[in-house]
Amino acid sequence: MDLGLGIVAIFNALIVKVAVMGLGAWVLFKLYRAERPKTGRKAWVSLPIKEEPDLRLLKWSLILFYVSEVTCGVEVYVILESNPWLAGVHAFVSSAGMSLFALWAFLWVDKRLIRYGQKACLINRVCKGCTIESELGCRYHKTVLLAATFIAFATLLPLFAGVDAMPADSTRYILPFDSMNQWYDSTLVPWLEANVEAYEPGGAAYVLPTEMLFIEFRVLPLMALAGILAGIGLLLRRKELLGMKVLVVSVGGFAYAFSELVLIKGTDDIIIASLSHEIAEFWFLVAVVEFLRRTYPATAGEVLAAPGANPTLAAND
Repeated sequence: MDLGLGIVAIFNALIVKVAVMGLGAWVLFKLYRAERPKTGRKAWVSLPIKEEPDLRLLKWSLILFYVSEVTCGVEVYVILESNPWLAGVHAFVSSAGMSLFALWAFLWVDKRLIRYGQKACLINRVCKGCTIESELGCRYHKTVLLAATFIAFATLLPLFAGVDAMPADSTRYILPFDSMNQWYDSTLVPWLEANVEAYEPGGAAYVLPTEMLFIEFRVLPLMALAGILAGIGLLLRRKELLGMKVLVVSVGGFAYAFSELVLIKGTDDIIIASLSHEIAEFWFLVAVVEFLRRTYPATAGEVLAAPGANPTLAAND
């Protein structure tokens, strides 16, 4: 009696996930064209890659994001069941993508607002004179260390979560329509069992495998912990700027694992967790698109010129 489960799964797979994969492909295509301008082509955004090479971090984070979506898509649309290897690749690639995205976001904010370690450092309004180059180091050195230590302890939390395979529980989605349920069980279920090899009425084909949960709740947190400890070590050796970057990369990778912990163990329902996961990814892509449009807008009516050409003349052609 998994009709309700099927409805939610179909909504997730054929509407939400299709929207995520479609929007992700569109964003990558637009970024590809923005990096390779041609005469007469209307601009979407004007990305100053040469002036801001850090934008490549954003591009590669989105590429990794889409690779993770493709691996998940193979499970959903091709083999029609969960696969431990693909699920593991999805976990690693998603974490790596979040690490790159976090580093890009930190560098972007730092160069425009914080300017950590420079004369125009935002915190200088409080410090009344930067001491980062002196033996004292940054005045907020210990504050950063305390924050890093707190996050290091947080990486231990997923280690206590269970990693046993979690199949979908169809009993949570039984519809209150007896006639519809009976029709589904007597008509569609036999057809699905005869024609779809991976189909199982109890939802066993849709499962979060142990291998994936082990990676997300054991391997990724320990990798993040190692990175955070390395960042703390760099901070203690007064290599503040490098230490901050290592911390940001590690925290970014851990953010993915922690979000999975909240979604999967917090709901204790892999269907709701998966749906929330896809909705969060869609929101992330929409936020990136909006940020790029507002931060690197193409002038109204602007047309991208060929490399070396005058964009003003190209727009007037």
